[in-house]
Amino acid sequence: MHQSRKEQGMERSSRRLLHTDRREALLMSRLEEQVETAEEFLAFPSNRREPGGRM
Repeated sequence: MHQSRKEQGMERSSRRLLHTDRREALLMSRLEEQVETAEEFLAFPSNRREPGGRM
């Protein structure tokens, strides 16, 4: 059974949209992790200091 050109175009478009959504979700996940890491780093600056008061 063959697909019409219209059906093929719709399928290609839906695939592109799905890939874009997945890519966006992955980027948002990575960005969220970076924000959490930055928050942890900024929330506890005293743990990052060397003995003797130097940074």
